[in-house]
Amino acid sequence: MKARVGFGSIDYKVEGEPFIGRNEVLAKLDDDLTSRRNWHKQGYIIKKFLPSGTYLQFHGGMEELFRKCLSRAGVEVSSNFKSSNYHELVKSNYDLHLKVIEQTKLLQWYDLPIHVSIIEEVVSEIVSVPVRSIKPMNGERVFHFRVVRPGEPDFNPLHRDAWQAENKGAINIYVPLVGSNQNSSLLLAPGSHLWPEHRITRTKEGAVMNGVKFNVPGIIDSQIPITLERPNPGINHVMVFSPYLIHGGAVNKNRRTTRISLEMRFWRK
Repeated sequence: MKARVGFGSIDYKVEGEPFIGRNEVLAKLDDDLTSRRNWHKQGYIIKKFLPSGTYLQFHGGMEELFRKCLSRAGVEVSSNFKSSNYHELVKSNYDLHLKVIEQTKLLQWYDLPIHVSIIEEVVSEIVSVPVRSIKPMNGERVFHFRVVRPGEPDFNPLHRDAWQAENKGAINIYVPLVGSNQNSSLLLAPGSHLWPEHRITRTKEGAVMNGVKFNVPGIIDSQIPITLERPNPGINHVMVFSPYLIHGGAVNKNRRTTRISLEMRFWRK
C-alpha cells in the first residue's frame, strides 16, 4: 500500500484476505452526520474544543489518567512524569508497550476528568445534531488514548472505521493532548468518505501490518490515488471527522516526543 503525504509518501504492506466491495458509497447508505454540514465534501472540520478553564481541568486530568494507565500496566512513574516522554520509558520494548496500550483503550466515560455530557454538547453543536457517546450496538460508552512513539509502527493501516459494523453512523473526534503537530498528527484523505467501495481493495476482516494484528480491515490497494493530509489541530482544538474517511498510517516523525491524543465516537441521540 502506498499513499502520498505532502511531498513524500508512506509505503507499507498489509496482509489479509483481499476483499472488494460493491459499487456503492457507504456514507450515503448509513446515517452520515456530516451530510448537511458545509464541510461535508472534505469530511472533517477543526473547531475550538472547551472554555479555557474547563480545558485546563481536562488536560491535567488526562495526564493523570495516563499515568494511572501506566501504573495498571506495571509501570511506575512519578507524579510529575510527562506523557510526552513515554517513549523514553518503554524505549523499543514492544511487549511492554502492548501492556500499556491494553490499559489505554476502552476506557469508560466516567474515567474522563470532565463529565462526558460537556464533550457531547461540543460535538452536537459542531455537527448541528444532538449526539451522545453511547454505541447503539452494545451500549458501550468508551474512549481511547492513541499513543504513537517517535519512529515506531504504533499506528493503524489506512482504513475506514465504518468497515466495522459497530462504527456505522458515528462521528469521530481527535483531540491532541501532547506531541501532536505537523509531523505527527492524524493522517486522513479529505473527500475519501465519498469514494465507492468497488474502487478499493481491502482485507476482508482485520489486518496484519508489521507483524501486528488489527481488528479493523486495512487497505491493500486503491484505484483512486490516495493523498493524505495532516490537518493538525492545535492546543484546545478538536478535529471532528467522518468514520467513512480513509485515515491511519500516522507515523510519528517527531524525533523526541510521543504523540498522545483522545479518540472518541458519537452517534445520533
